[in-house]
Amino acid sequence: MFRGKESADDALFVSKLAKKSGIPATIEKFDVPAYCLERGLSPQEGAREVRYDFLQRAAKTAGASLIATGHTANDQAETFLMRLIRGAGASGLSAIPPARENIIRPLIEATRDEVMKYLNEKDLAFVTDSSNTKPVYTRNRIRMEVLPVLQRFNPRIVATLAAEAGQLREEDEAVEGYCTTLSDSLLVQKENAVFVKRNEFNTLPPAFRRRLLKKASDLAGMGSSGLSRIQIDEAIAFMAVAQTGRTMDLPPGLVIGREYDRFVISAQSGTKDFSHVIMIPGVTVIPELRMEIETLVADQIPEEQEDINYVWQALFDYDKIEPILKLRNRHPGDWFCPTGMGGKHKKIQDYFVDEKVPRRKRDLVPLLCSGGDILWVVGLRTDERCLPGPNAKRVLVVQVKL
Repeated sequence: MFRGKESADDALFVSKLAKKSGIPATIEKFDVPAYCLERGLSPQEGAREVRYDFLQRAAKTAGASLIATGHTANDQAETFLMRLIRGAGASGLSAIPPARENIIRPLIEATRDEVMKYLNEKDLAFVTDSSNTKPVYTRNRIRMEVLPVLQRFNPRIVATLAAEAGQLREEDEAVEGYCTTLSDSLLVQKENAVFVKRNEFNTLPPAFRRRLLKKASDLAGMGSSGLSRIQIDEAIAFMAVAQTGRTMDLPPGLVIGREYDRFVISAQSGTKDFSHVIMIPGVTVIPELRMEIETLVADQIPEEQEDINYVWQALFDYDKIEPILKLRNRHPGDWFCPTGMGGKHKKIQDYFVDEKVPRRKRDLVPLLCSGGDILWVVGLRTDERCLPGPNAKRVLVVQVKL
């Protein structure tokens, strides 16, 4: 529902094509823009969640063991370049895997030109998503501006980049397999704490230490997605010189400390209250969580963005909120009106329980507040009372960067 009538026409095309070919088709309509606003997700992240949830449900209903998507070598090459430009490691540059769990991509080694040639030779009809031609999106600009330049140096640049991604993936899998073996001997898990053998850890190459630290934080209950590259490198630097008894916060919600010949990664003991006035427009650093909040005021809901630096984003009607915003942790009695609940109040404590937010993390979940109202449980759900409607004159864009 990003493209209005066009997406409805595409669905009709699929329905007719399936009927003509005698293939069952499952078509579902879902308001992804609203879903993204509810959860503070970027359009790409929200659309991906909805899309794969639909595919898994449709596969289960059909009794299918595999889901095949139409990614091509061009998608692979574009993803490789996007991540290279933004500074991804080997795991990121390995780009799109040909298979993962029950998802397969049988066209991942075929170029878009090969697919188009086949369609034309067989006189098969197809449709084109108009958003793929807009030069405002990062992927589109790489396709339309960067790849043509690279093709002057290598006419087979798409196949070359796709092959490079495949080679990096194989090497990444080999390193990951070796690190899994290392973790069995270097990491010891006890409840919500993970013990790391200090001497063995510090003598490993940096690449292995990064992966083992991610693994340790995951075992301690955080998940590697909660650590940025900068946070990982800072933690490794700390572990290289830390004296016994020294500790370092490892947000969100963990602490790493040295105990003689080992490191301990565990849940933070005690709560650090925080409260910061948010600059509008501007950037506000939240040192307790090692995150930045960037805000801007626009005269309309901004175009879809593909900035990997921002992990969460939310939009609000600037004229419905008080001009002074604060970011703080929870207080007793806090409540808000979660988007999608028809204006019903819900206590923050009850919301955390329903969303299965671990107890140790609840005091570290930031709340964006306007006066006495909570606008956003950051990274989870917005309050529906201040969301921008079609007639909003000023839109406040709030973006979170780790």
